[in-house]
Amino acid sequence: MQPPWQDLRFSLRQVRKSPGFAITTVLTLALGIGATSAMFSLVNAVVLRPLDFPESDRLVWLAQADHEPGVPPGATEALSYPDFFDWRQQNHSFTGLASYRNDSLTLTGHGPAQQLNAAVVSSEFFRVLGVRPMLGRDFRIEDEKPGAYVAMISYEFWQSTFGGAADIAGRSITLDGEPYTVAGVMTAGFRYPLGQNPPAVWTTIATDAAGKQPMTEQRGADMLDVVGRLKLGVSMATARAEMNVICGQIAKQYPDTNKAYDEAVAHPLLRHVIGDSREALGVLFAAVGLLLLIACANVAGLLVARVSRRAPEIAVRTALGAGRADIVRQSLVESLLLAFGGGVLGVILSGWILAAILPLVPSGLPRAEQVTVDGSVLAFALGCSILSGLLFGVLPAWRMARQDPALSLRDASRGVSGARGHYRLQNWLVVAETALGLVLLVGSGLLIRSFVHVLRVDPGYDAHNVLTAHLNLPSEQYSNQQKVQFYNRLLPELAALPGVQAVAAGKPLAIGDGHIGISFQMEGRMVPSSDEPSAPLSIVTPGYFETLRIPVLSGRAFTERDNYQGAPVIIINQQFARKYFPRENPLGKRIQSDLGDGVMKAPMREVVGVVGNVKRDGLTEEPTPVYYLPFGQAVITSPTLAIRTAGDPWRVANALRSRLAAMDANLPLFRVGTLEEGIYKAAGQPRFQTLLLSCFAGMALLLAALGLYAVLSYLVVQRTREIGLRMALGARRPDVLGWILWRGLALTVVGLAIGLGASALLTRYLGRMLYHVEPLDPITLAAVITLLLAVSLAASALPATRAAQVDPIDSLRDQ
Repeated sequence: MQPPWQDLRFSLRQVRKSPGFAITTVLTLALGIGATSAMFSLVNAVVLRPLDFPESDRLVWLAQADHEPGVPPGATEALSYPDFFDWRQQNHSFTGLASYRNDSLTLTGHGPAQQLNAAVVSSEFFRVLGVRPMLGRDFRIEDEKPGAYVAMISYEFWQSTFGGAADIAGRSITLDGEPYTVAGVMTAGFRYPLGQNPPAVWTTIATDAAGKQPMTEQRGADMLDVVGRLKLGVSMATARAEMNVICGQIAKQYPDTNKAYDEAVAHPLLRHVIGDSREALGVLFAAVGLLLLIACANVAGLLVARVSRRAPEIAVRTALGAGRADIVRQSLVESLLLAFGGGVLGVILSGWILAAILPLVPSGLPRAEQVTVDGSVLAFALGCSILSGLLFGVLPAWRMARQDPALSLRDASRGVSGARGHYRLQNWLVVAETALGLVLLVGSGLLIRSFVHVLRVDPGYDAHNVLTAHLNLPSEQYSNQQKVQFYNRLLPELAALPGVQAVAAGKPLAIGDGHIGISFQMEGRMVPSSDEPSAPLSIVTPGYFETLRIPVLSGRAFTERDNYQGAPVIIINQQFARKYFPRENPLGKRIQSDLGDGVMKAPMREVVGVVGNVKRDGLTEEPTPVYYLPFGQAVITSPTLAIRTAGDPWRVANALRSRLAAMDANLPLFRVGTLEEGIYKAAGQPRFQTLLLSCFAGMALLLAALGLYAVLSYLVVQRTREIGLRMALGARRPDVLGWILWRGLALTVVGLAIGLGASALLTRYLGRMLYHVEPLDPITLAAVITLLLAVSLAASALPATRAAQVDPIDSLRDQ
């Protein structure tokens, strides 16, 4: 047995002797390993990597299971403050529980007013996560008391706004018109809650403890997420069982608000952060794994052909005393050398692939900013290289070791270098490539068809040429009456701008603008508070339906008369009318929304209009009951502006800022965009999945075509003598052409049959990613089969043409 370094040196010499073969092999592997490594870096950052908190496996996300009638199984509900306080006091499974909710605050007094992403958290928040501020102190329990305005700021906000001032802890900053004391500064890179725009400021529960009806005292105001840290030795099942008992006790004690929430939901925080991304990324990673297998099969076919050409050399080595183990080891070393070259190039390629796909990542994908080619990706690429080298190297090594030296030398002397076993092995490799390629193409075709359906969805409003912008009128500076007056002044001024066709405001405005759900009662059908139905709500100004071009199907839209002095009114959408007033005219019916703002508390409202259904939570959602209240009668938020223009809506953005600054220079305008951008973002997830899987399928199709071309070219070269003999005995050129084409088509058909069976088993996992398309859609299957057959004919055409042009006299003379 010769030393391994001699096998390596011999392999390098063999690679240098066949540079074309080596380049083809390395490029093929680089394509598969590069795509696989790029997807692994994405999956690793989003799904596999632990959260950046100490002992993050003990962190648990908690919520209430929602058992209200009509709610889908598995739905959850956030907690109210009183529920959270009970959970925090009564549990014994956690070292601490912390609540948090997203918020938005206006910073003034430090240059132009800034709108900040914020989070309202309980005092244990940072301790539960296991982090400490880098500067200053942590929150304390007394910081939750009303009037204790304390804030923690992020490192990035500290640097950008305060220049990294060392004395920031203890200083006062003005948020929403209130002086907040800066408790401290968090470490660089700390992000939680996770999202596209992480918080710049964290404030305490004291923010929600102010006013005549503080949120901290409203058990029905469910708005809080909860995170807990398990005590050492306490399992998830034990903690969940204890929380179920607590939920059951609260539901019995407060049936009006908690009857449907008698069970807790508890699972690892990482699982909550990942959400539905795990399934989608899993499908894409499986797809790129199939691509790597196709690349390995392709290279294996090339090596098998090369083994045939090297049969005399191997026979000589065997005759000189080389054993089978020596032949196998040397073949595997050569395969691993090529695989390592493919791996190195694949890592470089993975960086390029990531640079191309990261801009396409949907905005809701968690931790996407952490995607990088790091040590774990390099280790993965090395593992892929070794595994690939073994996968495509075993078959050729096995074939080499089974060569009969005498037979190989005899065939070489006769000019024959092929064998039936080689053909069979190459044929099956082509069949495998075709089958795997079909699975990828079917998956890609299904997602493309689904994405087309998503793009054709009517959101229920006209999103063209509409500029949207958010503003926040702080309640500390603006009373409800002043807020209404502010919008009554602003909207007409905006409507007078050149090119503006209509102006209105609403909250939530459209897809991605949040969610407000409020329970209600219907006159004549009063039920106990615990059984009240609930529906999404929008607060809108007059002109809202006209501006967004939402059709008014019956009755009327809101007008300026629908204010505090006017009769309480309500508008419902078509789905609300169908569900709660079937076969009835809803106009004139009276509904009592459980919405109070301290001035007008839950009056009976007359239904004055029915409007069309709109998409609010996503393009693929089914129509849900929604009701609308006039902003003049329900001042609970600062609605989002919607400005319809005759042309490019961005042309009025500067004028909008000028008008707002003239009215109040301390009101920042933020999240300025267009309705069309909202539609585009809503389709981000299916677009990303479709594009990536289509790219992988296209690569697979190319590799499968190259594999078939290589097999048929090898067949023509190795059987030139046989082809010449056939033609000498009377075979016509069309017969030879058809023989080669039919051989390629037969391999494709066998691969298609196997691939269809595999697709029937695997595409069912795509079910949740499809919209209005069945996993075995006949149109998609027919299109993919037709495409593969066309590509196989194209790949077979050149070898078949070359075979038909063989000169029988020259071929027999050469042999």
